[in-house]
Amino acid sequence: PKLFAAYTAEQILALGVPPVFIEQVMALVDTVGLNQLESVMPAEAWEPLHWLAEGLDYQEVLEEFNEHRNEPVDTNDFIEAIERSKRRFHVVENEQELLQMLNAPLEKWRVFLHPSQRKLVESPANGPVRVLGGAGTGKTVVAMHRARWLSQRLADKPGKKVLFTTFTRNLAADIRANLQRLCSREEMARIEVVNIDAWMSEQLKRHGYDFRVVYDSDEGRRKCWNYALQQVPAELGLPENFYSEEWQRIVQPNAVYSREEYLKVSRIGRGTALSRIQRAKIWPVFEEFRAQMARAKLREMGDAMHEAIILFKEKQVQLPYSSIVVDEAQDIGAPAFTLIRSLVPESPNDLFIVGDGHQRIYRNKVVLGQCGINVRGRRSKKLKINYRTTEETRQFAVGLLTGIKVDNLDGETDSSNDYLSLLHGEKPMITYASDFKEEAATIIKQIQALLANDVRSQDICITARTKHAYERYASALNDAGIETYNLGQDSGDSDQRPGVRMATMHRIKGLEFQYVFLAGINDGVVPEVKAISSDDPVEQRDALFNERALLHVAATRAVKGLFVSSYGVPSTLLTVH
Repeated sequence: PKLFAAYTAEQILALGVPPVFIEQVMALVDTVGLNQLESVMPAEAWEPLHWLAEGLDYQEVLEEFNEHRNEPVDTNDFIEAIERSKRRFHVVENEQELLQMLNAPLEKWRVFLHPSQRKLVESPANGPVRVLGGAGTGKTVVAMHRARWLSQRLADKPGKKVLFTTFTRNLAADIRANLQRLCSREEMARIEVVNIDAWMSEQLKRHGYDFRVVYDSDEGRRKCWNYALQQVPAELGLPENFYSEEWQRIVQPNAVYSREEYLKVSRIGRGTALSRIQRAKIWPVFEEFRAQMARAKLREMGDAMHEAIILFKEKQVQLPYSSIVVDEAQDIGAPAFTLIRSLVPESPNDLFIVGDGHQRIYRNKVVLGQCGINVRGRRSKKLKINYRTTEETRQFAVGLLTGIKVDNLDGETDSSNDYLSLLHGEKPMITYASDFKEEAATIIKQIQALLANDVRSQDICITARTKHAYERYASALNDAGIETYNLGQDSGDSDQRPGVRMATMHRIKGLEFQYVFLAGINDGVVPEVKAISSDDPVEQRDALFNERALLHVAATRAVKGLFVSSYGVPSTLLTVH
């Protein structure tokens, strides 16, 4: 059957395909032939065909590309013609600017807004906006430019600010550095960039909150939890990790504070069914845990966020924010989004949320509608062009998530096939070695070749599953005379400092490098055995998705080239390729 047999020639013409290509397009039988046309067709004619072939709805594609087609055009208006052509051209003022663009280091491109995204950045909205998009589609850049645009609109509103928040301290630091390149000093003074946990902890401290906010790894929290486990009803025969998973997936995200609430709360997504009688027997474990935490003057993040909402209301705290921009929304859970919603009144341009469920590497699923954030109609957007990675790298990364359903942050399914890369390059180089020494030698050889071709050492990154793992590769590189620079948990990435970047896969989230090496992708390491060790099949499935997503995220940090290596038995995740 023909690839576009379901459509008429008139429908294909309506997408903007030039008449000269119609016969060829209608004769296509597969995407191989379509991909061959990419080099000869205008980009804005080929892209809608690509999305149709990927299964997108015809009407959606038509609206995406036909937005301005029926507007009257003044054929003598050169400025308007340039505006309409911005998708394909960047107008430079002089030869010097052109040379600067062609030779721009990576940090310049980290704040470059593609002209096709300007409308999204500069459009007023009557409520929350949600922007989805695969890795490399420019979500963070769009979010930064949106923050700047919002800041500019506050010039005549003294004291008002834009809060730009993301999931980790590292990402907040990286975004702050990039915004400083992008914004004037006055614009930057009206933007506060901070990760949501740190912001909340600081605010609570300022308002006399009497508890220390802790994470799972805190020793005091661990003691409280172990004490609570003494309340486990032995007759139910449930393993201990069931209780911690129930706490993290059901009790905390849903702000369950009483036995009655626990008996009623939905447990969709949990593998073990519970009757009301079983729930009643389980609840004392969670009640005891909260009691122990209260005695120790400790609070978990979810409880602290819930209490922050109440505290701000009771004390009538006046916050300076008129808008909040949220980056990496897929990793921010329900308690945080409920808090975020409470920080600004429902009003035009209140919330601008960007994320991608395919990049969820932590266990914080959210349904925005359940947090009081209602994204309606055209305020839901999707970025569909990857400006960072090559199509070959994108296909490798998307292949890691084949057959997995991913949500759109609001309880519905999101596709990973409806975006493409404009750039082409070499296929990712995958190598297998018998032992660590052989793998390290191969990586060293590949890096030496890049350095010999004038690639800066700071534009290369080796990433591994754990800190211990990447430190082994750093030692091997140092022994070979190659300088390295560790991107630790709290260290920023100054682009001027030389050295091959060494980091965990979690650390490079939100960053990009010309060349990326995924090292030690071995069986038992990726996915990490401990991470997927749950007795609950649903928990295990979700944990495995997070591990796949982690590899997907790491792979999509590469701009020009991706190298993947393992030693011993390779990871099962590589066998899909």
